Amino acid sequence: MSNSPAQTYLARTFEDDRYAWTREPRVRRRAVVAEVALVVALVAATLVAASTDEEWPTWFFVAWMVGMLGFIPLHSLLNLGIRGVLDRDKRSLDEHQRRLGERSHTAVAWPSTALTFAAWTGAVAVVGLTGHVMLALCLGFLLWFASGLLTYWHLAWTSPEEPADADL
Repeated sequence: MSNSPAQTYLARTFEDDRYAWTREPRVRRRAVVAEVALVVALVAATLVAASTDEEWPTWFFVAWMVGMLGFIPLHSLLNLGIRGVLDRDKRSLDEHQRRLGERSHTAVAWPSTALTFAAWTGAVAVVGLTGHVMLALCLGFLLWFASGLLTYWHLAWTSPEEPADADL
């Protein structure tokens, strides 16, 4: 691990060998599946809550809070697995890492745009059909959030396996 003064604390954390286990493709892919499942579950809970007469059911609030709080360590694990390529300053990335990030951005551009459009239309549809403004905002946020996560998911799923230290 390089402790260059030019590297930020965050960059040094992402490069730390203590987190090498998160860089295995199996671990990264499991983190992607878990994040996707969590977002889908929250979208489903939002749609179920929108189908009720109550604007903001208690069970939905609990599900929302548990899901969002559970997302934090899960995404941290995923971000460690991709060495924070999408969150670090470009100066702290090598050429290969920059290419991987750019490739993922390019690969998900259209799906991300479609999810952003779905966020807007889904929120409008919930308000139009049910009148639940807060739940419409939750749905729109979740779909928009997923559109931003697509790049992380693509990068984590498609990044090549890193060589072991003995291979270097």
